[in-house]
Amino acid sequence: MRDRFANPYTIHEIMKGFKVLMFILCSTGVFAQEDVYHGTKETIPKIPPKDEKIRTVIVSDAKNEIDDVWAIALAILSPEKFQIEGFVGSNYDHVFGVGSKSISGSVSVIETILDKAGLKGKYPVYRGSHPMQYQFEPSHSEGVDFIIEKAMEGSGENPLWVIGLGSATDLASAYLKEPKIADRVIFFWHGRTENTWPYRAHNYNVKGDMHAARILFHSPVPLVLFDTGTNLSAGTMEESKEHVEPFGELGKYLYEYRFKSEYWQGTKKGFFDLGDIAVLVDPELGKWEETICPTVTTYMDYNFYKTNGKFLRCRKVQRDGTFQMLYSKLREHQAARE
Repeated sequence: MRDRFANPYTIHEIMKGFKVLMFILCSTGVFAQEDVYHGTKETIPKIPPKDEKIRTVIVSDAKNEIDDVWAIALAILSPEKFQIEGFVGSNYDHVFGVGSKSISGSVSVIETILDKAGLKGKYPVYRGSHPMQYQFEPSHSEGVDFIIEKAMEGSGENPLWVIGLGSATDLASAYLKEPKIADRVIFFWHGRTENTWPYRAHNYNVKGDMHAARILFHSPVPLVLFDTGTNLSAGTMEESKEHVEPFGELGKYLYEYRFKSEYWQGTKKGFFDLGDIAVLVDPELGKWEETICPTVTTYMDYNFYKTNGKFLRCRKVQRDGTFQMLYSKLREHQAARE
């Protein structure tokens, strides 16, 4: 017979129970992430109809990848859809360690695209921020201040669409620096996790600034997650030579940009960010769903135990319709200039 005061459980049983408790606490976010949130997302964005124009600032790590270059071209060729307030060149980094030079590189490429399109000086282009150093401290830059300025000129009825094609630094920092923009902006962010949804927030743009990426999910700012684009191959070089290269300096620039990388010349390279712009110009090119907004752990796992309202997710984009849109607009642009 056991002593009434003796521990009725073995060490093995105690440790097993402790492990279960720790799993529950971590899964629900008690230890996996801080219980510091800025407010529940109460507005689920609605993508404006095809014939409705939107105010926008485009934030892009344009020097980093060819898809940004082609995406920006499509945006500036779509004045019927976008009232572009300006651009922000954002940070990026990779195995070659571009680091602090990335921001000026992005600005330079954006300015070159505008020049090739005959739009030099039409839109302001600002330098964005370096990645956030601390979880809730904004990273300051002229680009962040510009986003805030343009957001505060809007309203809930006429919000500023901040299209983020790169790291989330400038979007998150704008909110952290001026939380009042929350009901005056919509963040449309390329956070492509189609291969890991709904388990992990794992993509290049998250890698660029994990603190900032988490803020997009944890803040009350209305969010559209562009979660697709792997299928957006530009096709063969012959296709680009026929439909892109002949149409002015911009077309030639886009075509020749593919020669910067052997991989970009192949048919397996996704022109991911082109899809972000295409589905805003014509929402029927995308497949959309309203979904619960997870929080994101410090390990970049989606956490559906502790959620934050809902957001809009684009989960699929048509390849042919996207590229045909670009081809058509390149032809129209060149015809208008002749």
